[in-house]
Amino acid sequence: MKFQTISLLLLLLWPPLLHAQIDLAPKPIDSLLPNAKEIVRVERIKIRLNSTTEGSYSYRKVVTVLNNNSTANTIYIGYDPETPISELRANLYDKNGLLLRKIKKEEFEDYAAVDGFSIYQDSRVKVLSLNHTDFPFTVEWEYEQKLKGIALALLPDWDIQRYGTAMELGELSVEVPLNTQLHHRSVNIQLKPEVSTLKDGYQQYVWKVRHLKAVKEEPYSPHYEQVLPQVQLAINSFQIAGYAGSMSNWKEFGRFMASLYRGRDELPGELKSELNTVLQGAKNNVEKIERLYRYMQGKTRYVSVQLGIGGWQPFTAEYVHRNKYGDCKALTNFMKALLNYANIRAYPVAIQNTDDAPRVFDDNFVNDPGFNHVVLYVPAEKIWLECTSTNYPINYLGESNADRQVLLLNEEGGQLLRTPVLGSKDNREYWQAEFRIDSEGKVENSAKADFYGANHELYRSIKESLAAKERKEWLEENLHLAVESLDSLQVNFQKDRAEASLSFKAALSRMGSRSGKRWFIPFNPLNPLTKAPAKSENRLQRVVNRKAYVQESELSFALPAGYKVESLPFSDKKLESPFGQYEVKVQQVGEKILVKRRLQIEAVDLPATEYSAFSNFYREVAKWDGTKMVLISDK
Repeated sequence: MKFQTISLLLLLLWPPLLHAQIDLAPKPIDSLLPNAKEIVRVERIKIRLNSTTEGSYSYRKVVTVLNNNSTANTIYIGYDPETPISELRANLYDKNGLLLRKIKKEEFEDYAAVDGFSIYQDSRVKVLSLNHTDFPFTVEWEYEQKLKGIALALLPDWDIQRYGTAMELGELSVEVPLNTQLHHRSVNIQLKPEVSTLKDGYQQYVWKVRHLKAVKEEPYSPHYEQVLPQVQLAINSFQIAGYAGSMSNWKEFGRFMASLYRGRDELPGELKSELNTVLQGAKNNVEKIERLYRYMQGKTRYVSVQLGIGGWQPFTAEYVHRNKYGDCKALTNFMKALLNYANIRAYPVAIQNTDDAPRVFDDNFVNDPGFNHVVLYVPAEKIWLECTSTNYPINYLGESNADRQVLLLNEEGGQLLRTPVLGSKDNREYWQAEFRIDSEGKVENSAKADFYGANHELYRSIKESLAAKERKEWLEENLHLAVESLDSLQVNFQKDRAEASLSFKAALSRMGSRSGKRWFIPFNPLNPLTKAPAKSENRLQRVVNRKAYVQESELSFALPAGYKVESLPFSDKKLESPFGQYEVKVQQVGEKILVKRRLQIEAVDLPATEYSAFSNFYREVAKWDGTKMVLISDK
């Protein structure tokens, strides 16, 4: 992770509670079987907050695994020095509910929960994979865990179900001191807690569910938190390493997060002298921002050290200057300090960096937002900066940061914003290619392409991170063509714009297929749409597609000697829909076949009733993209 929070591992696996007698023989209620990969026989969670600085968590789960589509045979438990695990036990039962074996604590593998970049991180995870295949079988486990630090501030939500999980009995119990305000809400389920006052001066909240049917995962669905039932929790106040914070609203949470940056943006004197040279002659703030951003990119690299509150608090600007590295928080804070020296006000922004659909926030309820990254925003110029990139242009955050709710961190109060959208006008690619086919089936191919927006990111990364030989090998493996050899490969990107280009010459071992006198050649061999959304009857969830883009291409096919066109798939084809547009023109000009193709895909959020039409559009495009022209030998 670039910005440490309670990870999904912790959210899925938070610890034990009360024991209950239960028949472990897999005799699930018939109504719970449809769409189920596993059935949770019982799940009990207990959270007890002793103060604003510490608490405890206990967990017990008994789940019957029905088939090999289930992942319930693998247990993950996240922890760190502030949240140690105790009383860890697990048992495995056969299809008749008979104990096969008791699992020792030592059988759990223990791994560093690193993100691939961190040089040191104290988050760890215990993992147990039970490779048992005699279905159905039952797994039982329980554990206890302390809550301190970030784990206490971000109380875990109760993810009542995952896709394919049915539940017989579930219970969440939260106990807080009478002077502690607990914020809670249920989503995607009508569920209210039973509230009582305990004799020891605690308020207890208990949520219970019974006989919940499994929810089938559907393609192109919204974020799972908009579909699956949850109980979301937050506490009004907490303390971490001497810092007081609140989850009462986004303004207060953002204020607390900003306080962790206080006094950490001082620059050393020798750096200020260097910055004077960098800024000399800059005509306006935009030019100053770009110069300082390039300076930061050339001087630093992304490396993460995540320890305790360091998951939220950045290293100082002086630390980054001295060591020439930092994580997203540290690099963002360093860039903020550089801009501050130029009298340009900028703010850290907490964000969920993900290729999947991001979380959707409620303006009036704050719980663990899933933030795992920080970027920088300059409000006066409306400029966003991705400070972990060594080559992005200014005001480009990348696809995994685009179009999502974020929290601006300000000691005057946090503010929810939304990052810029990358639409079809931004995400484009344009191909030009020639195919010269000889009568033996060998093909000479030359191609060039320009990429923009999200479509350019791959080629920017390839140019930056791969050596020339590796770039060639990657392209040979990832082109849709039967590449025999590749020459004259060029990959480049524009430093000041979200653009990249590609060109190459290739010798292909074949194109299409031959049968007798006939030769079947695809009219779009470079980038055909081959995957369409699966058909789905009785669709329940909204239809969400976040990626919008445009593909255009102009292709030329030189006819092989001794062959003529017997048939072309069409002269032109046009599809128009709310989901996108598709247009192809195919014509013969002398001894060449010319193809012009344009595909535009739109981002949509539509009712479930539109899924059939949505799927049919993609299937129609895939059908036409898979069409072949037919050549015939005149011999």
